[in-house]
Amino acid sequence: MPRRKKSKPSPLPTHLLDTNVILRYLIGDDVSLSARALGMMERVELGTEVVIITEEVLTESVWTLESFYQVPRTEIAERLTALLSIAGVQTSSSAVYLQALQFYSAGTADFVDCLLAARGKLGDIPIYTFDQTDFKKLPVSWDRP
Repeated sequence: MPRRKKSKPSPLPTHLLDTNVILRYLIGDDVSLSARALGMMERVELGTEVVIITEEVLTESVWTLESFYQVPRTEIAERLTALLSIAGVQTSSSAVYLQALQFYSAGTADFVDCLLAARGKLGDIPIYTFDQTDFKKLPVSWDRP
């Protein structure tokens, strides 16, 4: 059996990014914490540090921005798209996240449904769902099981 090559760790400091850091960076509602988040993101933009945003954190960020901060969907999509587009920001599936944010911005479907639709569309995989309401609004192939 062939041996798998181990991936080399990044030579740069790398951290998983939590929702509360993203919110402080985007909203700026706590002066001290927002300044720290901004400083960290400046290091990421300069290429001296790397951050990883998981799907769970992205989803929680969308939900909190929409439900708690009452940020409009288009603005949420714009801000998070800009964040995900920074070279030092890594994700497990940038294309899916960006497609999901486009679906979310353009419609009224829940973000989780937008993520599923993005995975389906980009992977050319139909979706089984009982949620006709959201999936009728999304440009993806779906059916009831």
